[in-house]
Amino acid sequence: MDELKALRGLMKEETFKGRGFTNSMREHILEEIHSKPKFFSFNKKPVFAPIMSFLFVAACLSLFVYFGGTQLGLFEGNNASAPLYQYEASDRPESLGKEFKFLTKAPFEVKNVSTKTREGPTEMVYLVTLTGEEKDTLKLTFQTFDPGSNLTLSQEKVKVGPFEGSYYESDGPAKVNHLSWIEGNALYEMEYLPGQSDVTLTKRDMIKMAESFR
Repeated sequence: MDELKALRGLMKEETFKGRGFTNSMREHILEEIHSKPKFFSFNKKPVFAPIMSFLFVAACLSLFVYFGGTQLGLFEGNNASAPLYQYEASDRPESLGKEFKFLTKAPFEVKNVSTKTREGPTEMVYLVTLTGEEKDTLKLTFQTFDPGSNLTLSQEKVKVGPFEGSYYESDGPAKVNHLSWIEGNALYEMEYLPGQSDVTLTKRDMIKMAESFR
């Protein structure tokens, strides 16, 4: 800065005499030397603010898509979870033995309950059918088996609480969900058919209902 100040003091009109400088060259040099130094330039359009705005919008969209997709079940290969209704087990069949639990949550408001029994390989098999207003149906099957029996579950292995289970669902518009699991020497089976409703269940929904058995 001191050298530039000294140079400004030396560069007078007489400095250019006899040096071969044209008037245009002299004026240009004097203008550059005597002008104030420019430390900042604002001629360029700012790019930082637009970039930050773009990143903020992108982050908001990502969160919207993620949480919306989670709620709609678009991630992890699931559909939206159906609402589960609290179900009072007052319709528990009197013939159903005390060794069996009974569900406390259903995928619809239960309007009708029917019960059947049939003979199984060793014990009686109890079938309870719950029906909603739109013919949506939940079929429950209860049976016991000999602890020494070699009982295996052949479909996709799942956990119902701490118990081993097996899950299956059919493809196509007439979707059927089937879940079975073993607790002690009791085998439970649960099958859901949507009927005339548009309510479809996921594997998670079926497991939630199974875990509501009390």
